[in-house]
Amino acid sequence: MAFGNWGLGRIGACAAALLAAMAAMAGGAAAQDDKTVYFLTWGGTVQQFLEKEGWNQKFTAATGYKVVLVPKATGPEIIAAAIAQKDKPQVDVVQTDLLPFLAGNDQGIFVPIDAKEIPNIDKLVDAAKFNPNGIMTYGDVFSLIYNHETFKKKGWAPPKAEWSELTRPEFKGAMVLPPANTTYGLYVMIILARLNGGNENNIDPGVKALKALAPGIVEWPTTFARMGQFLEDGSAAVGFYTSSTAAELGKRGIPVSYVTPKPVMFTGTAAGIMKNAPNPQGARAFLNWWLSTEVQQARAQGYGNTVMNKEVTGNPIPAAELAKMEKIDYDVVNKARPEWIKVFEREIAPK
Repeated sequence: MAFGNWGLGRIGACAAALLAAMAAMAGGAAAQDDKTVYFLTWGGTVQQFLEKEGWNQKFTAATGYKVVLVPKATGPEIIAAAIAQKDKPQVDVVQTDLLPFLAGNDQGIFVPIDAKEIPNIDKLVDAAKFNPNGIMTYGDVFSLIYNHETFKKKGWAPPKAEWSELTRPEFKGAMVLPPANTTYGLYVMIILARLNGGNENNIDPGVKALKALAPGIVEWPTTFARMGQFLEDGSAAVGFYTSSTAAELGKRGIPVSYVTPKPVMFTGTAAGIMKNAPNPQGARAFLNWWLSTEVQQARAQGYGNTVMNKEVTGNPIPAAELAKMEKIDYDVVNKARPEWIKVFEREIAPK
């Protein structure tokens, strides 16, 4: 799949941003040593986990390596940055949503993962081993998140555990949804398609439903932090994201609750090691640590992630239940995505 067909934005801007980030890291790749691992993924809870909660120091204590985060806002931005440096990688490990990860894998930017060199892979459920070049680290289930104080003031009943709640008439002018140029926005379109007799192979019913909703959408935020701002200040009352997002927003003092509609839709987070990574040995050490019971337990308890490690207790969704989740055809979605984005930007977002 050609990069230009993936619709991930402007590669030049991504490359420039990445170079700026590298320059800020002790002079970029030239200053890199065999004890530093560069981790390209989101900021958000990953940055909080590693830097504010001190897990980066625990990684160093456990392995002797140091991890430096290279943060991006969205999954497509992460994989665009990785593809932009394909010929001369400056990062070692890449983690992003499953859909963009697969698109990056199509570009040949990842190396095969050897479980013998990353022994904690043996602790994972089979669903985590989805591709020879990637491993699923954790995931989340999609939910409707709402400001329960706003609902109480308006006299609205809480959302039911049904995807049809997306079309409730009273939500017009009070809803925020992720745009189709993000992974989560794709799921919105697919869910609406399935709700109206279609699916990823027949997306037209989803496009039609999203067009009908568009005039009542407050904004199409690309990050959960931005969505949280709308829910907090009352500009919106309900949004679409994940259950772990709701937990994080609640920790920040935002009065939100959530409901997980049926059928449950799961979004996985995948990680891989860059081909010709500057520090492949350190990359393997980091990925092994990231999959450890200690780290996975902390992600499940602290951030509500559904983790892949079978030894974790109190997993939000038991790992064995993942096989029963609603599935989508990722190959179909990745091939169709460029056209979906064009339709979204031309016919839906302007409304």
